[in-house]
Amino acid sequence: MNIQRIARSFPVDSDLLTAVLEHVEQGIMMVDANGYVAVCNQRAIDLLGLPHDLMRSNPSFEAVKRWQLEKGEFGTVTKELLRAIKYEGITVEILDYERQRPDGTVLEVRSNRLPNGGMVRTFTDITIRKAAENAIRVSEERLRLALQASRMAAWELDLETQWVDRSENSLVLLGLSSGPAADFIARVHPDDREKVPAFWSAVMADGSGAAEMRYFAPDGSQTWLAVRAERKERNRLIGLTFDIADRKATEEAIWRTANHDPLTGLANRALFQLRLNEALTKAEASGTGVGLLMLDLDDFKDVNDTLGHAVGDLLLREAALRLGSFVGAGDTVARLGGDEFAIILADIGEGSEATARAADIVEALRAPFQHEGRALSTTLSIGLATFPEHHRDPIELMKDADIALYRAKEQGRSQAVVYTSAARETMEHRVTIARDVREGLAAHQFVPYYQPKISLLTGRIVGLEALARWKHPAKGVLTPAYFGSMFAEQAISIELGEQMIRQVVADVRSWLDRGLACGRVAVNLSSAEISDPRLADRIIGILDEAGVSSEHFEVEVTETAFLGRRTATASLILNKLHEAGISIALDDFGTGFASLLHLKQFPVDHIKIDQNFVRNLISDESDAAIVAAIVSLAHAMGMHTTAEGVENAEQAARLRDVGCVSAQGFFYARPLQREKVPQTLLDWQAVETGL
Repeated sequence: MNIQRIARSFPVDSDLLTAVLEHVEQGIMMVDANGYVAVCNQRAIDLLGLPHDLMRSNPSFEAVKRWQLEKGEFGTVTKELLRAIKYEGITVEILDYERQRPDGTVLEVRSNRLPNGGMVRTFTDITIRKAAENAIRVSEERLRLALQASRMAAWELDLETQWVDRSENSLVLLGLSSGPAADFIARVHPDDREKVPAFWSAVMADGSGAAEMRYFAPDGSQTWLAVRAERKERNRLIGLTFDIADRKATEEAIWRTANHDPLTGLANRALFQLRLNEALTKAEASGTGVGLLMLDLDDFKDVNDTLGHAVGDLLLREAALRLGSFVGAGDTVARLGGDEFAIILADIGEGSEATARAADIVEALRAPFQHEGRALSTTLSIGLATFPEHHRDPIELMKDADIALYRAKEQGRSQAVVYTSAARETMEHRVTIARDVREGLAAHQFVPYYQPKISLLTGRIVGLEALARWKHPAKGVLTPAYFGSMFAEQAISIELGEQMIRQVVADVRSWLDRGLACGRVAVNLSSAEISDPRLADRIIGILDEAGVSSEHFEVEVTETAFLGRRTATASLILNKLHEAGISIALDDFGTGFASLLHLKQFPVDHIKIDQNFVRNLISDESDAAIVAAIVSLAHAMGMHTTAEGVENAEQAARLRDVGCVSAQGFFYARPLQREKVPQTLLDWQAVETGL
């Protein structure tokens, strides 16, 4: 380092200059006007890796550059640049540049021309700074990629100017770059726009916050955005906006799965109950009404049983489509399960509007469904309840509609019935009886009473009819007039029937063991029992267990057993019983809806003439003619006849005259407890023999 030369060239104290040059962090190289290195401090020598021997020889600047080129002390870019300057004569005014050394460190080089033609060049190790800058760039790039990958945009809002600075990817996500906040609000769904200023206010008050809103994306489609922000200064918010459309779609799918029927796409029971609560609350507040329709497809089981569940599912989907055509935007159609549907008619003016709609639905469902060129018919029963005419509580209103639906089925189906309080009283009474009957069955309180059947030709007892009686612990002996409605409940009817049959068969066995001739003992089968395909096997099994021959047993069925969806099952049961030697009696003949064709189709052995025709047999010629016709028809078809409800000798004589074979009624005997039957049989036999 030639300090003296520099001191002579520049009016500076040499000692001061030496101290400065050797204690600075920068490397300094001074080149005089002749191109020789006049000064090169130790820091420059260290940073450039220059040899001391070279620098002690007061080299030219060109010699220093040549040595660095030969020794590879410059990075690739710098080598090319220096070669261009040295060997190709390109004039380049180099003021600032950076060079990376072979060891990876980075130098910042600055050159300043001096007035006398010389040059001062400084070398600064900026490795740490470059590493920090690079780390920042990498971090920024990662953030950019993260924002892009996660469909996020960063932003900063000045609440005073309403200006938003947004990250680069905001243009792709939002269709917006930095600009007024109003640009973003304009793209928010109209129903959600009030959320934006409310969100800002919440963040200013609480320090942070989040909101979700619908937004119109750059392609015009609707998406969902979530916005989160923090307050940084008095009027400055920073935050993130990110696309949550996929999350919302997933939530929607989960919600639909949880709240909709997978087969029909209709609301399920859970959503139906929610909508009913909402409709009633709104109607109560606005003074309007709500109509609730509970619907069942009539005889839907027949479709499943005969055509299969796949066709049944098609029928359910078609019914759902038809029902949907009768409701408005605020109404709800739901499938509650099986073939049970419900409709909520919201915001109706009065109950008559719902009644008219229900009638239209019944009519519409009568039209056949077409499937593979085949017409499938089904009908619909509807129970209707309305608010405010009926209950306000949703559970009670549903009960009202269910009660009305039960009445619709009971009255013949394929109709709409409006709820009445009288119907509820009847239903509640029915529910009470059902509970008591179940308790009575559990306690074995039901027993058979027996009414003799008398031959009109010989006067002998030719059989008995077992009649169910309930020995109620508080109400005494009750007849089916009190509990007969329970015969329509399949579970109760089957259990009651089996208890009766087992007792009757046991009684017959005991009488036979005593040598008593009891003839055929008949047991009544309800329509609910007749729909149980296992019934015939159970009856035959009970007879076999007791060792009672089928010639001592008879079953009585009413004409309703031959109707509707029970027909196929009834046919199988009755044929199996008939083949086993059990007599089949058709009870209450003439009062039901069976056609004469059923007498030919089913194995009927015995016709029982209903007491309504017998009661006025003497005074009413029409009844007399009907009785005569029934007896004549039975004889022609080889069937036995029994007249029910015979109360006097004149009726018995007239029946005998027209050819009726046997009779039963109070004229002969009232129903007897089992304990009195043996003595009655003995007494009757004694009268016949004159003993």
